[in-house]
Amino acid sequence: MAGRALAGVRVVEMGQLIAIPFATKLMADMGAEVIRIESCARMDGYRMAGFYKQDASGDYWNRAVNFHEQNRGKRSVTLDLTKSDGLETLLDLIAVSDVFAENFTPRVIRNFGLDYEDLRKVKPDIVMVSSTGYGHSGPWSGFGAIGYGTEAASGLASVTGYADGPPAIPELPYADYTAGEHTVFAIMAALMRRAVTGRGQLIDVSQTQTLTATAPDALMDYAFNGRVGAPSGNRHRVWAPQGTYRCAGEDRWISLTVRSDDEWAALCETLDRREWIGDPRFEDGLARLGSHDRLDEMISEATRAWDAGKLQAALQAVGVAAGAALDGKGLLFDEHLNERGFFEVVEHAEGSGVPPLPYASRPWKFGATPGRIDHAAPSLGEHNEDALGGLLGFSTERVREMEEAGVIGTAPAGGLPRVESNDTLMAQGRIVRWEDDFEEQTRARFGGG
Repeated sequence: MAGRALAGVRVVEMGQLIAIPFATKLMADMGAEVIRIESCARMDGYRMAGFYKQDASGDYWNRAVNFHEQNRGKRSVTLDLTKSDGLETLLDLIAVSDVFAENFTPRVIRNFGLDYEDLRKVKPDIVMVSSTGYGHSGPWSGFGAIGYGTEAASGLASVTGYADGPPAIPELPYADYTAGEHTVFAIMAALMRRAVTGRGQLIDVSQTQTLTATAPDALMDYAFNGRVGAPSGNRHRVWAPQGTYRCAGEDRWISLTVRSDDEWAALCETLDRREWIGDPRFEDGLARLGSHDRLDEMISEATRAWDAGKLQAALQAVGVAAGAALDGKGLLFDEHLNERGFFEVVEHAEGSGVPPLPYASRPWKFGATPGRIDHAAPSLGEHNEDALGGLLGFSTERVREMEEAGVIGTAPAGGLPRVESNDTLMAQGRIVRWEDDFEEQTRARFGGG
């Protein structure tokens, strides 16, 4: 870990799914030691679904795709917090750490005796971050939350979707990711203050508010002008045309925006539709805005003959903002992302059955202290002995007794994995296709066994 920006920082994480695990994963990339607290009785949902090659045999919980993504570079310690020995051990770990991060409801944390005031008794300068759906105060503070609900409550859904349609929720839980990014910033600010004053503090993150703060346009338009916004699909309120248009190939699209008469002329020239330039229906921005439906039809007819990537390059070359709509495969093999070294190949444990695979790294680059992914996500309870014996000094006998008592473990105590076939996912509209030779394609590009 030497040479990285967060070397020497220790984080105890008690997180589920994304909001906290995403934040601490980025910290692990930058050198922090992240000890993830898990429960064999209450498994993280990401350990129980989405397995490599949909293989739910054997130790399936150690090859779940989304779990690996959110928990790379961390250590795993399993503790049953309903047992006094488990809770005391968690407090022992917090006592030798810098940060405690969790995303349970305030009620759960209060019931375990893990409020900030409780933790200060064992670690006076601890920085605690609690990421909840709606924060620790206010009438909604006790509500449970998941990304789709917080996106609705944030105001984002009210202006997302097509004109005259209902509010729309994105497939990805944006609130979890914005919360994770804000959480990293907040933790670093608190650690900087602690370095100066010697004092820790509680960081109360509202996942809903992190998204509202990222997209406040609708709120400010009402506050300033009394106007209630509405969904507008892919269109802009002023610029036209703007939209997403089909290109050659299966499910291939390009998004573009025209912001001036010069850009309009450049678009017409590129698409070999010069006759549009002099058409009075499209003579200026206002006219194009009023003819947007017809323009969408005409542009779609012209773009269907183009490869999306080549059209993107052609339009960018003449000053028209355009981008091919990349899917998962398109992102993985994108020459720009690969030229920047955005993907890092990670080795997985030999017994997991998962070969080396590329992971998305960090959206920033440090010149002096670059980050890296140390290793794949840990197997369940992989570091029980190492953390309890090596870090806390527990004897071998005590660790063995804790395992026999069910305080720690390396396998789920119950529950069944969730596996859905590709046909089912297609029928539900959750995927558009699958490719049986994906492993060979990935290996050819990134290497690996």
